[in-house]
Amino acid sequence: MMEFIVSVDNQFYEISELVTKISYEDKLNDGCSKLEFSYINNNLEIKNGSAVKFTYKNANIFQGYVFKVSRGKGNEISITAYDQLRYCKAKDTLVVKGDTVTTLVNKMCNYFKLSKGDIADTKYILATGVQDDKTWLDIIYSAISDTSLHKGKQYALRDEFGMISLRELGKLGTDLILGDNSLCYDYKFDQSIDDDFYNMIKLVSKDEEAKKVDITVKKDESSIDKYGLLQYYENIDKKYNSSQIKEMANNLLKLHNKEKETISLDCIGDTRIRAGSGFYCLIGDINYNKKLMVKSVSHDFLPSHTMSLEVMNDTGD
Repeated sequence: MMEFIVSVDNQFYEISELVTKISYEDKLNDGCSKLEFSYINNNLEIKNGSAVKFTYKNANIFQGYVFKVSRGKGNEISITAYDQLRYCKAKDTLVVKGDTVTTLVNKMCNYFKLSKGDIADTKYILATGVQDDKTWLDIIYSAISDTSLHKGKQYALRDEFGMISLRELGKLGTDLILGDNSLCYDYKFDQSIDDDFYNMIKLVSKDEEAKKVDITVKKDESSIDKYGLLQYYENIDKKYNSSQIKEMANNLLKLHNKEKETISLDCIGDTRIRAGSGFYCLIGDINYNKKLMVKSVSHDFLPSHTMSLEVMNDTGD
């Protein structure tokens, strides 16, 4: 049913019969995935730096390295392991010139000597500049956001069982249905305009030398009548022309001019689900029927497989 392999002093051991607890956590564009487990020490001491590989019901769940070993009285030891993206938390100075998210991911993998998987071609050329005193992950996440704003497509940077991949979110859908009549045994649902909701976008571009200020406004009058005026304001670099700024305003209004729905689900586990996965959510109690995407997920595998999900609206086509 499961295979749990660790390396100790260049020797590999299958320890599934010794493992007493397994929890896997994955977040969308928010650092590395994490595997926490406990095992009975049977003269086998797992060390920091040890490789870990975990599969469940023939599904590849996690491959990474041990970063923390905890023990107390008794012979049970707790381990925390992370995937390869953990190494990319390092700060650096990076010159971005003629780069896309794709080229940045390739540069990161080459620099840290990480194994590469499927890396999507994002095509959008990022603005030239120097990224200083920032982590590689933060630089790439910022580039993903910039690309999404201009191209309308979102991407997930993640480790897929030992291979760094960049995936278009719209292509990570599944045919899974989760709801009050399908695998889900509890949920929490919130609707809000209190956080990250705007129905008027104001973008200001200043040219100090020419003593010129250009203001671009995009708004939804019907939304303002319904909710009141909720304004988003941002100073825009003068390197962007008026058509680009108008496109930004349109995209920002499209993105933020809707009630924020937050839903979390507690479900029977499914190995297909990780951050970025798309699925259908059907909850009859609140007449909820939508295609959603996983923002973060935590899987617990023992004594039985369950999962807790935080989700967001699907961004796929």
